[in-house]
This record gives sequence, C-alpha cells and structure tokens, in this order.
Amino acid sequence: MTAPGPSPSGDVRWRIATPPRAAAIAIVELFSTDPAALDAALATLGVAPLQPGDVQLRNLGGVDRGLACRWSPRLVHLMPHGGSAVVRRLLEAITSAGIAQAGRTPSADAYPEAADEIEAHMLATLARAQSPLAVDLLLDQPRRWRRQGDGQAAPSVLGRLIDPPLVVVRGPPNVGKSTLVNALVGRAVSIVADQPGTTRDHVGVTAELAGLVVRLLDLPGERAGATGVEAEAIDLAADLAQHADLTLLCGDHTHPPFADRPHARSLRVALKADLGRPDWTAELHVSSATGAGLSTLVQTMRDRLIPPEALADPRPWRFWTPPD
Repeated sequence: MTAPGPSPSGDVRWRIATPPRAAAIAIVELFSTDPAALDAALATLGVAPLQPGDVQLRNLGGVDRGLACRWSPRLVHLMPHGGSAVVRRLLEAITSAGIAQAGRTPSADAYPEAADEIEAHMLATLARAQSPLAVDLLLDQPRRWRRQGDGQAAPSVLGRLIDPPLVVVRGPPNVGKSTLVNALVGRAVSIVADQPGTTRDHVGVTAELAGLVVRLLDLPGERAGATGVEAEAIDLAADLAQHADLTLLCGDHTHPPFADRPHARSLRVALKADLGRPDWTAELHVSSATGAGLSTLVQTMRDRLIPPEALADPRPWRFWTPPD
C-alpha cells in the first residue's frame, strides 16, 4: 500500500461511482478544480503520468492492477476489481495520499458532461441507484425540472429506488420461510430443513422484485418455549422487524403467523398453499414448491413498498440531499 504522504495541493476529492455492493469492476472518481493538484495526487498513487484522453492499465495505489481513465484535465476514473476488500484497500490508499472523500452534493468538476447542476445530481444518483426501476425515472428528471421548476414528487417512498428497503420474513418454524426466500431470490441462500429451529440467526440477501431491489431478511422461526441461543435469535429478529419497511407475516395450513398483529407495513402470507388452505385469514396464498401465487406476491410486495401512483407521478422529484 502507498505510504502516507503530504496532502496534494488543491481540492482533490474521491467518490465511489458504482453501487455499494460487490461487482466485477468498481469505479472510483478522483476530481479537482486544479488539474495540477490532480496530477500530484495521481503521482502519489503511482498512476501518473496520465493525460486527458488516456486509458491505461496501471498499478492502482499498490493495491490492484486496473484501468485508469482520464476523461478531462479535472476528472479521473480508477477501475479496480469490484470486490469489497480490494475497494476498501484502494480507498485507504487514496485517503493515505491526502485525498478526501467528496460530500453528498456532486461537484460539476466530477461530471463535466452534465449540462447543469440537476443533471450532475442525476448522474451521481444514477451511479448508486440499486433498482432498475430508478433508471428511466432518474434520466427524465432534468427535463422535468427544466419544464416545471422547483417541486417534489409527493411520495418520498421513491427514495427506496436508490437505497433498497428492508423486508423481513417472520413466522413459526418449518412453515416454509426459507424456501420462500430462496424462491424469491432464485438461488439457495437460506438453510432449508424439516427440523424446527434450523435458522438460528437471520439470513440476509439482496433480491430484485419486479424492478425494485430490496434487502431481504429470513428471520429465525418464532415459537413458544424457545430457550438459549434460539430465544436470543428470536428476540433479535423482533428488534429487526421493528425497523422493516415491510414484514411478511408467514404461516401455513396448520400454523398461523407467530407475530404481532397485522399493521400497515405487514403482509399476511399463507405458505405451502399446495398442501391446503389455512383456517386463519391470509392476504395471499403461495406455494414455493409449485410457484403458485409467487408472481402475485412479488408484485404485491413491490406495490406496497412503492405504490404505482408514486412511479407514475409526473412532477419533478428531489432525489438528492440538499447541502447543509
């Protein structure tokens, strides 16, 4: 790793320009109002010389070998492998070189292709937005703001397109919660077994629901009489559920949901629908084994988290955080 050195002169800043999750490639922006200061920062990182228009394979701060692209005298993209450990070490090297992290408000120097401040905000937000549904909506914002001026789309839930909402799956043991999570994600991420208490801790994963990316937590089965580690895990699950944007209260044909009563941020789901109907009231019936009701559940979850009228709202949306 590059040894700490003096802070480069000028206002050199860095920003992650890719979503905050592991990927094949990450993009770290370096930008400054002073091209000479940016040259000095690149030299400290061992990336110089790099002229405007250059796209070079370089050793990035002694951490990784990747592309260094200088798009303009004031803007450089460093593209290491996108694993979290590599990105973290590169950011440590950049910080050690005296380069500070940029604030939430993007600088026009970081987006020289932007026609105005709104477009710079849009490009910065587009880079970190998690959900595919966000793309067209964000791309249209500069036009909406130029046409309608100051304003904000009424539903603040649109922010969930940028930062994924939290969905938790609660219910008694062995009713099919883990199988449901696996079905929603499309791969095996939860432990599935017939023995109650198999999931002793919550299992978290990112899933896409009809264009909306969510953080999905499979919580341990809740049952009376649990003791020890299992009881602690159930208490932790209850605490997590308090912060959820949506809770799936799950049961099956023989076991009703083992949780508090339904509320505005919950959805009662009867699992194992292929084995029979429950004697408790469910809003949806789903069979992970046959797929029956699964697409309806996905659409219902998405609509609960971001109502269709929010997506259809034609007004400009303040999708960025104003400076302090």
